[in-house]
Amino acid sequence: MAVTDVIEIDELYKAYGELPVLQGLNLRVAAGEVFGLLGPNGSGKSTLIHLMLGFLRPNRGRVRLFGDSNLERARPRIGYIPERQRYHTRYTAREYLRFLGAFSGLRGAELHERVERELATVGLHEAADRSLGTFSKGMLQRLGVAQALLADPDLLLIDEPTSGLDPAGQREVIELLAAVRDRGHTVFLCTHYLQEVELLCDRVGVLAGGKIVIEATVADLRNVAGSVRIRVDRLSPEVRRRLELLAVAVSSEPQGVRINPNSAALQAAVLRTLLDAEVSILALEPLESPLEQLYRQAVYGAQRPQPEASPAPTRRPAHPDGWPVPLQSPSAPPPPPRRPGEGDTLLNELLGRSGDEDASGARQEVD
Repeated sequence: MAVTDVIEIDELYKAYGELPVLQGLNLRVAAGEVFGLLGPNGSGKSTLIHLMLGFLRPNRGRVRLFGDSNLERARPRIGYIPERQRYHTRYTAREYLRFLGAFSGLRGAELHERVERELATVGLHEAADRSLGTFSKGMLQRLGVAQALLADPDLLLIDEPTSGLDPAGQREVIELLAAVRDRGHTVFLCTHYLQEVELLCDRVGVLAGGKIVIEATVADLRNVAGSVRIRVDRLSPEVRRRLELLAVAVSSEPQGVRINPNSAALQAAVLRTLLDAEVSILALEPLESPLEQLYRQAVYGAQRPQPEASPAPTRRPAHPDGWPVPLQSPSAPPPPPRRPGEGDTLLNELLGRSGDEDASGARQEVD
């Protein structure tokens, strides 16, 4: 029977010593879907990826990939792009990919063809014989994408792909991942940059308080009104009065007009009023996007009223006004951006320096 959900996670709990990170997380990602997981720094996004890769063990709960709870068996079908990549800089890009390809079982003409194809995919073909020590951060990140694609994986796990890059490098990586998305891989993307999700993902979830507290499709969010500000040279009291009579969503000040929520018809009416009054329009600026509203609502408890949460469904139902129904409400404020000591406990666990396993087989850390 064909597997429709590539990722299945049920009631997943993970703590580092006395520090809870994931607290009953549930998730489904369908085959061919691009899912974006948003969350503040330190909310557990990387921990979730490490659990899916089998690098860490949960305290309890279940992770299934491709319908299989044996993660070692699933791992050859996964490409992984970590947030911080480390390279032996004496290699060239071509040498590095050939070595990794051979390590993955590729040989001969197939290995050569795959290496050359992925170098071209990530735009590094002309730099393929340069030492990695001469590569910029953006080039190294693109090499990481090539490495993840080399074995033609069914699932890509991507952790903070543009972290630490300048704006030009971020744009290059996003454009590259957009091209990769069109290959049809199932993609699980962890990030705290909203633009990455808006440009790349089919569906988004927000991780806060150890759970995915809300999910939505990006297409649904595009149908939700955002807000805009129109900057002008100067507004007379009479023009301000005429603008604010258009709708309760319109407010003004001497040098600007705000429309919240915005709509195409209302925005056109405001602009027409300004032009008829011969007001000089300086700029039209989007303010908070629907995705930003969703994120703030989930993580910081925005004030927008929400329908009562239903038991966590596998697929998120739609709300009549276009807003998604929350799956779960965080019981505590989101964790701070960085948690002192987490890196040490994570390293200890990865190195196997933790305590004995409990009766359920979950490994417990020692403070």
